[in-house]
Amino acid sequence: MLKRLVNEARFSLIIETKGPLLIQSGHATLTGPNMTPVLTYRLGGSQVYIPGSSLKGVFRSHLEKVMRTLRPDDVIVADPFKRADEPDQSCGAWFMQRKQAGEQLDNATIYADSDPVSRLFGSTSFIGRISIGDGYLFDPEQARYLRGKQLPTELRDGVGIDRLTGGQSHGALFNLSAVTSSTVFRTDVLIRNFECWQLGAILLVVQDMQDELIRLGSGTSRGLGAVVGAVEQLDIHHIGPTPSREDREIWGLGHFIGESSPYGTYADDSLKLDMAPSEARRGIRQVLSFTAKETQESLEHLIERAIEEFIRRIDVYPVYKHRGEVPL
Repeated sequence: MLKRLVNEARFSLIIETKGPLLIQSGHATLTGPNMTPVLTYRLGGSQVYIPGSSLKGVFRSHLEKVMRTLRPDDVIVADPFKRADEPDQSCGAWFMQRKQAGEQLDNATIYADSDPVSRLFGSTSFIGRISIGDGYLFDPEQARYLRGKQLPTELRDGVGIDRLTGGQSHGALFNLSAVTSSTVFRTDVLIRNFECWQLGAILLVVQDMQDELIRLGSGTSRGLGAVVGAVEQLDIHHIGPTPSREDREIWGLGHFIGESSPYGTYADDSLKLDMAPSEARRGIRQVLSFTAKETQESLEHLIERAIEEFIRRIDVYPVYKHRGEVPL
């Protein structure tokens, strides 16, 4: 499916901490705090950052919850921790079981039979549609941090709680270093060969992040990890020679493949917009640009339409546990 490129969605995501944020480094320290944030060497010094893998995990987990909420009576999303003999087993386990039974599986079958989350983020059987880069410090006012002279972190004390008395547990004092509030990060998100509902799924997570409904990192139950997110700029690329496309229309993967798709996509996979974005031609790419500063209304309209498309497609998505049987 990725041997050709037919469309791409690229956008910059700005993430601002609304409280302390701790994504642990995983390295023990001989002196200093018991828990420290991840660091990278960049622009001449150490710098805190948000790993793209952490963001991708949060995006995936949040979408799994949303899809299960939209379809509470159906098993629509696979459980990556279920065994191969259970009905909502992971996609990777199910496909491996089918291969061991002698079934020949091509990429089209694997994509068509995957649950919606695996279609977007991938599984052990195929690569996903989306990549999320590391989030680096962005705010120009924090230039002193970028030069490595000072890290935007603060030291916080903690204490373990005795489960019987509800008071302090003796000898359970600890401290941690966390990224301070009002620290701004910027990351880039890329979705390749996307279906329109997949774009809506990602933008739904961004919308919930904008509404401060998503927390990142460790200690979220203790008040850490509050963030707010917003799209800075979003570009939709239609790539290569394409049939004539109506103005204010975005084509998803299914529209390019057409009828009788072996991938289980939809021939009417498109978004019709009421507001026209700015449009330009860059080589073989036709680019529709939605910029928060210049075309805020058209960007908000795109987000609204894409989320509506996501809800519409998930509402009719096939139930995962009834997707065929393993041949004997």
